Amino acid sequence: MRKWPLAFGAAAGAAGWGIYNGISPTAQGFGKGFVGTPGRGKLMALTFDDGPNTAWTPKLLELLDKHGVKATFFSIGHYAREQPSLLREVAAAGHAVGNHTYTHVTMPLHTDETIRRELRDTTTAIEEAGVEMARVNGHRLMRPPYGRRRPGTLRVLWEEGYVPILWSVTLWDWSKGVTTEKIMRKAEKQIKGGDVVLLHDGCDVAMGWDRSHSVRSAELILQQWKEQEGYEFVTIPEMIERTGFTVDP
Repeated sequence: MRKWPLAFGAAAGAAGWGIYNGISPTAQGFGKGFVGTPGRGKLMALTFDDGPNTAWTPKLLELLDKHGVKATFFSIGHYAREQPSLLREVAAAGHAVGNHTYTHVTMPLHTDETIRRELRDTTTAIEEAGVEMARVNGHRLMRPPYGRRRPGTLRVLWEEGYVPILWSVTLWDWSKGVTTEKIMRKAEKQIKGGDVVLLHDGCDVAMGWDRSHSVRSAELILQQWKEQEGYEFVTIPEMIERTGFTVDP
């Protein structure tokens, strides 16, 4: 019997496993990351990436205040440096702030040294804005851009004092031709309770990016799942503490 088909199949399977665990937000094969408790419980967490954004972050803060909800914002470092007063508004409103790298790099494509620099530069920018990043058991929050990681990526995050935060609901609010209706169709299909929901208040491409559909969708999500169905929306640190996630590698 020829062995090469078996070898090829094994190699393809290993490659598929690696790709899945490197990009799927809920995969845990490369190491632990918090994704909530999908399908279990009445807690939910809204998370927003790529801000602060002068065009839409203020509107989002107004919306969250209207509903009495605290969310979690993963800030790009150079935006934090450009808009320190806006980041202070986010923190002053009681929202959790986490690290999303300084320049929104695809972390698995970079060296450990580069990843450490991206993390540290973002920490410096956030702290110089007068904002303290949220912590859980002494660990700050960090979301890898695009959710992409490898074992070395996660190792560096833990060594730098971060807990990796991913998500369980992907609403694709950054995609071309996005509409509020498309986002909400995905929300209806994916939200089951216990979820960490990924949305965006900014964009790594440029400041002022249009996130009107993201903000409108956040409002509709709160109207349906909070006001009508009774889910409780909390920050990531509160969700971790209340669900018993163990903060260690």
